[in-house]
Amino acid sequence: MNTTMNDNISTPSVAKDSLHFSYPDALPVSHSLSEITQAVRNSQVVIVSGQTGSGKTTQIPKMLLDMGRGSHGKKVIVTQPRRIAARSVAERISEELHTKLGDQVGYRVRFTDESSAQTRLVIATDGILLAHIQHDPLLSAYDTIMIDEAHERSLNIDFLLGYITALLPKRPDLKLIITSATIDSQKFQEHFAAVLGKNVPIIEVSGRTYPVQIVYEPVGSAPSVVRNLSAFNGLNNTTDADSSDDDMMVSTAVARACAQLVVHSTHTNGPRDILVFAAGERDIREYEQAIRRAFGARASDAKRSDFIEIVPLFARLSAKEQHKIFEAHTHQRIILATNVAETSLTVPGIRYVVDPGFARISRYSKTAKVQRLPIEPISQASANQRSGRCGRIADGLTIRLYSSEDFESRPAFTDSEIVRTSLGSVVLQMLAVGVAHTADDVTHFGFIDSPDMRAVSDGFNELLELRAIKRVTSRRSRSQTSQRSNTSVVLTRIGKQLARIPVDVRLARMIIEASRSTPDTLAAILVIVAFLSVQDPRERPEEQREEADRIHKRFADASSDFLTALNLWMFFYNPEHKLSSSSMRKLCRSEFVHFMRMRQWHDLYEQLSSVCKEMKWTVGTVHPLRQPSKQILALPQAQQASGALAYSWDGDSIHRAMLAGLLSSMGMQVVREPKASQFAGLKGAARARAMKRAAKMAKNDYQGARGTHFALFPASSVASSTPAWVMAAELVETSRLWARSCAAIDPAWAYDLAKDLTRTSYGAPHWSGSAGSAVASSTIHLYGLPIITDKTVQWGRINPAEARDLLIRQGLIEGDITRRFAGDEFIQSNMDVLEQAQEETHRTRVIADVVSDQDLYDFYDHVLPSTITSVAQLAHWWKTERHEHPHLLTFNPDKVERLQNTQSTDLADYPDRWHVRGSDGTAFAFKLSYKYDPHAEDDGVTVHIPLSALLRVQDSDFTWTVPGILDDLIVHTIKSLPKALRVQFVPAPQTAQKIRAVLDERFTAFPGSEQALDEQIPDFTHAFTQAAISVTNAQLHPEDFSRDQIERLPGFVRLNFAVESDPVRSARGKIKRKAQVLATSKSLSDLQQRFSSQAQKSARHTISRQAQQASQAGQEVKRVDLLHNAGVTTQLRQDMLWSSALDAVKLPADRIRSRWLGTEALILASAPYSSIDACINDMQMAAVKRLLPHIESIDSDRALAEDISGIINVFEDTVYAVARDVMQILQSFAAVEQLVSGTADLPLLSVLQSVRAHAHALVNDGFIARTPADSLPRIARYLKADCLRIEKAKVNKDRDVQWAWQADEAYQLVQSARARADKTPAGPVHDSAEHTAEQVRWMYEEFLVSLWAQEYGTAYPVSLKRLRKAMD
Repeated sequence: MNTTMNDNISTPSVAKDSLHFSYPDALPVSHSLSEITQAVRNSQVVIVSGQTGSGKTTQIPKMLLDMGRGSHGKKVIVTQPRRIAARSVAERISEELHTKLGDQVGYRVRFTDESSAQTRLVIATDGILLAHIQHDPLLSAYDTIMIDEAHERSLNIDFLLGYITALLPKRPDLKLIITSATIDSQKFQEHFAAVLGKNVPIIEVSGRTYPVQIVYEPVGSAPSVVRNLSAFNGLNNTTDADSSDDDMMVSTAVARACAQLVVHSTHTNGPRDILVFAAGERDIREYEQAIRRAFGARASDAKRSDFIEIVPLFARLSAKEQHKIFEAHTHQRIILATNVAETSLTVPGIRYVVDPGFARISRYSKTAKVQRLPIEPISQASANQRSGRCGRIADGLTIRLYSSEDFESRPAFTDSEIVRTSLGSVVLQMLAVGVAHTADDVTHFGFIDSPDMRAVSDGFNELLELRAIKRVTSRRSRSQTSQRSNTSVVLTRIGKQLARIPVDVRLARMIIEASRSTPDTLAAILVIVAFLSVQDPRERPEEQREEADRIHKRFADASSDFLTALNLWMFFYNPEHKLSSSSMRKLCRSEFVHFMRMRQWHDLYEQLSSVCKEMKWTVGTVHPLRQPSKQILALPQAQQASGALAYSWDGDSIHRAMLAGLLSSMGMQVVREPKASQFAGLKGAARARAMKRAAKMAKNDYQGARGTHFALFPASSVASSTPAWVMAAELVETSRLWARSCAAIDPAWAYDLAKDLTRTSYGAPHWSGSAGSAVASSTIHLYGLPIITDKTVQWGRINPAEARDLLIRQGLIEGDITRRFAGDEFIQSNMDVLEQAQEETHRTRVIADVVSDQDLYDFYDHVLPSTITSVAQLAHWWKTERHEHPHLLTFNPDKVERLQNTQSTDLADYPDRWHVRGSDGTAFAFKLSYKYDPHAEDDGVTVHIPLSALLRVQDSDFTWTVPGILDDLIVHTIKSLPKALRVQFVPAPQTAQKIRAVLDERFTAFPGSEQALDEQIPDFTHAFTQAAISVTNAQLHPEDFSRDQIERLPGFVRLNFAVESDPVRSARGKIKRKAQVLATSKSLSDLQQRFSSQAQKSARHTISRQAQQASQAGQEVKRVDLLHNAGVTTQLRQDMLWSSALDAVKLPADRIRSRWLGTEALILASAPYSSIDACINDMQMAAVKRLLPHIESIDSDRALAEDISGIINVFEDTVYAVARDVMQILQSFAAVEQLVSGTADLPLLSVLQSVRAHAHALVNDGFIARTPADSLPRIARYLKADCLRIEKAKVNKDRDVQWAWQADEAYQLVQSARARADKTPAGPVHDSAEHTAEQVRWMYEEFLVSLWAQEYGTAYPVSLKRLRKAMD
């Protein structure tokens, strides 16, 4: 039986005639009909609270129409939180009222308006009513507003409630009805009572169609409904509480609860579907796997009579899959749904509910400024909403997978969205409507729950970022109120435009920025904004997910998800190929795209285009720069690769416009190398996969605004390329902070969009000669991200005083100016004054007595205006100033007050050249340079020696120093002596003066001067010793001056040496390349050794012509002396002269060979030479050496010719004599070889090896010519001594060991002498070292004879002590 309203209620006749009002008795709300109508009639605000399923949503709007609301040109509006709910509620009400939908009952959602002028009842989303406020602030079109499902407390609902709260006193005729099953009625009542000043009625609609039993079954506890679950896989026992995977425990508990309900409903008639709530899609998949595992074939075989169908339900499902929920069916279903099934949407046939107690709750992070989606325990109100989904068709049963204590401890209601989300859109709407001007206005607005001040500030900051607001100061006296109270916020032009665009404020900001670009860019942005505002039309059916992903990837743009959306748009809405509705549906099915969502996308684009046209913006066409080729488009779908259908767009312009709304969603890539500890314990393919995954993840880490870190969502097409900088349309935190819908960007674009929000940091300022000003490297940060790095800025604009200082010090004083200007001669002139003063400082080592940089700085600082910070400004000022004061900027050192009373220094004591005569007799004048820097290696005086002269000078030429530093050298020489000697010179300064006086008296000129070039002046050590003895009668000897004593001297009193390359000159003698310093050192010998080969080459190039001319003139001695003294070769002078003499007396080899007997020829043939002719050549050289033993003393070509003529007659006999000596040597060598080649005992083996090595060191290829003339005949004796050693060692091995140690010690001396000679550079010094090494070498041979064969005797006395003395 239906309940109808009393006839005495006054209602318009049209309502009575055309509408059929009836109220089913089965609905509890019908029993409160009179109470509700009476409350609406008597009170401006009515709160109706009742359990889910009581009929509030459909019956109360009918009651309002029945009592005459929505008449006289006004309407009743009922808000719903979702479009699908608004549409379904309107259809049900129109059906019950027996009226056509769109006539007196209609609905309005974003893309559809099913209403007319005759419509009295409008079911609309809360967003529609919110948009209506923009052009109708008093909501005069409505006389009744019903806010349904108010418990959701979305931003729109809270703002509407707050706005209507302020509107009610202005509209006494306006009625507000608030309904919900789980509303906090007391809070709502107190809020509205405080505003209206009267009590607000609360109507409780108690009772429910069917009772619902609540069972609490915490995860891990025993089953509570059915104990025996042995028919289900793995569910007979309680959940494993020791499991470490909490998600797996919950999924198993869900499967067990479903199994209990299936068993419980076995004998139940009618619908018996089970609704399982999940926190998200991931949980749905996990629950489904657990249920299928437990039910086995029952969940997969549809032909079974006990088949259980598992159906998912979430927002991203395709329309076809969502429609399955409402299809009739005969088998039992388990529906796995997100909280989309918690309110509004009624899933038919639900008898049972499984509630795990969790949901994803959107929360705004005030710290990270991003939206988070954490999984949280639901509130009591949400739990009751879920249990209210059953019991609508029969007695219901809800299993809650948590304890009753847990339920009681949870908050009664879910936090309203206004306290857990960003408030940018709300603040914008309040500013646009005019109900707020400050943050205090927002917090004190009529919200049910006032938002946190920090959240409000974040909303204002978001609008500041979008340049939608600006702060202004009122004209009220500051003495009356504080400064903060006077400051209010107003909308900018951009803000007013944002308020007119019906999309999210960030998306609207993109449209505004695109309007300043080209019309085509604006059109492309509208497509993207519409795409981001609707649900993604791309579908991924569970059974065809991989195929859908493959098809969608054809549209992917690797650099931008937004361009991917444009590619999808162009494919479906290409103006060149317009599709009919049926063709569009068919294409959508084949491309796994939702047809209705595509329609919504297109409709929103058209709406946004209309809005743009109303705002006088020209919208162009969505036109790519280039389309895919016709060949690719003609390919079958299966053959089109990823990105095949990607169009070419003006990506920079599009992304620039989008960045205006996404400034705080930028990210900079931070690459972190994987650590080895991440792969510990893994081997083989598992380790390789882990390393590959870690390397990919290391690149997918981005630093976002305000220190946040996020990763690109795996489904993003940009995730594969991981560009250096990205922007994201959405940052959502689930398992981590993910960036969805991304694009690669240039961070520099953000600077022009957010100049007021950037922070600039500067590096150390420095002078730029090319710029003619002080500059600094700047880094521009936006929310902590360096969007522009290494940008050069003029420091004069930042710090003029410091820039002026750099101009004077580095520009004018140091002369680092590349830009010339008229009258700038004063710069070089003043620098010359400083250079002269600095040179004098380096020479005299006195700073106080010369002009310094500071003096010139003080001069410039005094005469230059304080506003000049760059060369350009200086040139501009000097252009006019120099005509009146031409010498204003000319520095005169005589006017420096500090130097008025100082005495000048005689610079003659600091010469520019060091004169020395080389070993070849050449007079050199080496350049001297001075440096005063105690910390530098080249502090003091440096002698610059060209490579060509390096080997022609000696250390002894540079023991003195310049006269100006000679006093310091004397003083520090005294201080460097050992204390036992130093006490003889006390007091040192006065004694040094006396020594200097003696030296001045004894030498008219000091070494290094041109006057002393040919004078015989001892080195400084001997000169100092002689002078010291004459002054103090000191017990001092030159040998007291060791190398350690020299090292103790300060660096500036010892000469430095710099090796320079020889200058390159042209054919006319002009210098083409100046000399370059190759190396510097305190040791000349070290430089000579280091550059020996280069110096020889340079010297040879210098004197090669002279040597060649001497050779052509037959002047062999002169040629040899030129090469030898110039250091061109390391060959000894005597060896070169012996070679010249051999060339003069050399005999044919056949002639020499003709004098040998057969036996002699056989013996000589055994010599270790490559040929007998080579052996004969060496014997002739040995004969020359024997006949001319003192050839080193020959100093002229005439003397050489006389000596050669004196040996011609005896030369052949001498060669034969050498041959006889060689034969004896070879016979002795053969005897040694025979002894060492036989068998021997192990103790004797080392002796034989030593003898063999010694014999081969004496007799080898070239030994005849290499051995000195007096040593060659002795080699036979040395070899015989080896034989005797072997015989003695057989008798007494211990004694041989003792002698071997002495022989080894002597051999070390030979090696040391040889190494010293090899290190000595070419020239006379090298000859001396070679003579010493050769002398020690052959003394060693005699020493061996004294050890092994004393009976043979030695050519001269020899011992280890004599060997060491020969070395010294």
